[in-house]
Amino acid sequence: MIFPHIPQNEPTEEQYFYAETDELKYISDYTGLNFNEVLELDCYTYKVLLRDAYIYKMSQSKEGREYLQECYLLQQTEPDRKALRKKFGGDSL
Repeated sequence: MIFPHIPQNEPTEEQYFYAETDELKYISDYTGLNFNEVLELDCYTYKVLLRDAYIYKMSQSKEGREYLQECYLLQQTEPDRKALRKKFGGDSL
């Protein structure tokens, strides 16, 4: 299971405070569970729901969908031969 993210060398914004319960909030909003119920989840279920909640939240805006698309493209390790053939032609790929 891969959590979508784009590696960055430097932060884009300076943040002075960090919420300790961001993950709980994502899962709670996504599932309707309260914080105590979220904390009672086994670690695998917690991580799956966190990933799904994050993807769902990001997919709600155009910028978020673009971010997820870039995450997907950065995770690819094989060339898209069909797209390359379409763009450059030929069967040598």
